[in-house]
Amino acid sequence: MTSEATNDTSGTGSDATRPGLPPPSRRFNVSPRLMGAGFVIAVLAVGAVGGVGANRYIQKSQAQSVLLLQPAPIAKMTNPGPFAVKGQVAEVFGNKFIIQDDSGRTLVDTGRRGEDGKLVAKGETITIQGDFKNGFVHAKVMTRADGTSEAIGSPKHKHHERGPGERPGPRADRGPGSDRGPGSEAPPSRPER
Repeated sequence: MTSEATNDTSGTGSDATRPGLPPPSRRFNVSPRLMGAGFVIAVLAVGAVGGVGANRYIQKSQAQSVLLLQPAPIAKMTNPGPFAVKGQVAEVFGNKFIIQDDSGRTLVDTGRRGEDGKLVAKGETITIQGDFKNGFVHAKVMTRADGTSEAIGSPKHKHHERGPGERPGPRADRGPGSDRGPGSEAPPSRPER
């Protein structure tokens, strides 16, 4: 009898502690309440990420707001930044025109909105609000003499403005003499010793 009792206790206990066998599988029990809370948190996280993405998309597609600035003399435009000028249209060149006041003249870029050259007329008195950068005004808002305003904007030409580290045109990295045409002589070779 002692041998049977020993076999029974060693039989049940030895399976669990036997080396080389994986431990018995345990099922992880999660309460329905905890699963519901996890689902709600996951839905809120996905909604927050989607909301951030939608907000960025909307901000890029909408026109940027411009502060209502008091017009300043054109001669005071020396530093880049937001600016407003009031004057008469002196000349029109497609989507650009020259505005002048008693202190001077400046070029105004109206972007695609003024490509047909009919946005303003020569001699018209207008107020332009926008950013002064690279020597001219990138128009954002135009107010006519009768008080009506139009939102306009100049396109962002990132490919025209190169920053440090960006590669210039395809021939810029060639040295002197790279402009030789076909049939020109090659540079003289080194004399051999």
